[in-house]
Amino acid sequence: MKKIMVVGASGVLGKLVCIELLRVFENQIRLIVTDYKTERGNNLAKSFKRDVQFQYLDVNDKENVNQVIRNVDIVVVVLKQEIPHIQKICMENRILCIDVTPFYDFAEKVMELHQIAKENNTGSVIMSGFFPGLSGLMVKKAILNFQEVKEVNVALLQNTNAKAGISGILDMLKIISQPVAFKNTHLSGFSQKRRIRFLNDVKEKEVRLIDHSEKTLIKDKLTTAPINYWTAWNSDAFNKLVSLIRKIGLIKIIDNFGHILLSKAVKHNPALNENAFLTVEVKGTIDNRERTRTLLLSTFSDYHTTAMVTASLAKIALMKEVKGIVCPFEITDAEELISVMACPDIMMKDVENEESICHSTR
Repeated sequence: MKKIMVVGASGVLGKLVCIELLRVFENQIRLIVTDYKTERGNNLAKSFKRDVQFQYLDVNDKENVNQVIRNVDIVVVVLKQEIPHIQKICMENRILCIDVTPFYDFAEKVMELHQIAKENNTGSVIMSGFFPGLSGLMVKKAILNFQEVKEVNVALLQNTNAKAGISGILDMLKIISQPVAFKNTHLSGFSQKRRIRFLNDVKEKEVRLIDHSEKTLIKDKLTTAPINYWTAWNSDAFNKLVSLIRKIGLIKIIDNFGHILLSKAVKHNPALNENAFLTVEVKGTIDNRERTRTLLLSTFSDYHTTAMVTASLAKIALMKEVKGIVCPFEITDAEELISVMACPDIMMKDVENEESICHSTR
């Protein structure tokens, strides 16, 4: 059986990734969870009620990381690093690595290791998840068959009840606070508005323009057309609150002291849904005619979807023996990924072709 190690397994996302790895690989793996707190890590391993192994790991101790990350087949990284030490050690030991970090500055540091990965005949997947990740795969599908792509818009409708974890919320606030290049000018993030359609909604929803790291990867590898990323929450009041704290500069304060503030303010209610929606809209030319193609996706949870995508990409990358530093859209497509995920609670509709993708088994 393949050995898969999850670094950062004790967090909200890390636990979900572990659950999904066991499901996607049909329990035919040896799962290893890591933590720098021994008692917490042992308790986590026992909580799965399977033969899950705990391994002490301190990502700030390079010697410890070197000793621990050996003799495994895949390492999934679900925590932040300033420098990709784990990726480099994986390459040196010919271990496939999957990382969920959503920021381009880190992805760029990993991409600088491309030659080392190729020389060591191994692969490393960057920006795995729902947004970025599945969003990029939807762009890849949406632009297919266009003779000319004139504009791409990617929009995420988030849920205020999402079980995102404090670090996930802080990541999104950091993204929102960045200035955005838009139509030859620069705007404050989360200030420009537009309306867009989401799956299962009759009315279009208002979303706001943001800067997003996946945009750079897509412009480098998929299309040079203008691409815009948008987001909002399913609560108008919450959107106004986020806009206000951005305007008065409170996002930086929250970034510094966020774990204390957000742990008191953000509560997940398991009795309520945490549905999220993703739309990709492409404008361009097909058969010399102006066309707009829209892909609409709905999911029961954006965070759980990130875990499913990550586990499924691990399986796909292993099967395809991926080499070098790659983005999700370079190793698979939306149909294959959704097939491997095999989740009835995730649906995607192609408005142009009236094509629906849905799986009835989980």
